Amino acid sequence: MIGPGNVILWIVVGVFVAIALVLLGLACLVVLRCGALSRPVRRKAERRTQHDLVMATAPILVFALVLVPLLRLLYLRNTVVPADLTITVTGRMWFWTFDYSNPDNFGFRAPMLMHPIAETDRNAARPGAYNHIVVPVAKTVRIVAVGNDVIYSWAIPALGATIEALPGRTNQSWFRATNEGRYYGQCSELCGLPHSFKPFEVEVVSQPRFDKWAAEARRNLALAGLTTPGDSDRPP
Repeated sequence: MIGPGNVILWIVVGVFVAIALVLLGLACLVVLRCGALSRPVRRKAERRTQHDLVMATAPILVFALVLVPLLRLLYLRNTVVPADLTITVTGRMWFWTFDYSNPDNFGFRAPMLMHPIAETDRNAARPGAYNHIVVPVAKTVRIVAVGNDVIYSWAIPALGATIEALPGRTNQSWFRATNEGRYYGQCSELCGLPHSFKPFEVEVVSQPRFDKWAAEARRNLALAGLTTPGDSDRPP
């Protein structure tokens, strides 16, 4: 899962920089106070004291403690677990297209809204039957992102998911919603002016409700001739 890793990565980098600056300052202080640059090199090294050992091993221990969670986050960022559902998200100029696969195999488009969603309307259903993603709760959902013309960013902070949709490149990530409800996000890239009119919605429902919705969506979209992934990109 992606999202929190960026914040922790910057914290780790900041800790590394702070430790490096402290060690550099201590080294400069020792050189200036002891006149190490003007003294001859001793033939025999002095016996290390307990203080020297602490100063030498403390940074290594700090690096080791920070490295373990960092490697775990990097592993999670670059690993896509086996998914229960795969949705291909295609970013297009002022609208998204969503294509379901394994085993539903249907697609539709989410058009640009005429007005942005107000905070008081967040719990209200958006008009239209097939203009937002519906996923089952407690299931792993793989998101495959593609950009049609410019760079888009499919970001939904409440689920901890952010994925770049780049032209000519396919990116993928995953999320697992633990609670039912409606989650809202939007394109977080500055690819155009009216970004507040390009939100998207993820509705998390129970498995029986999702199965019923998917069956109805496939049947109704088949009547409209839009059942194969990619067909939803055709102009209306």
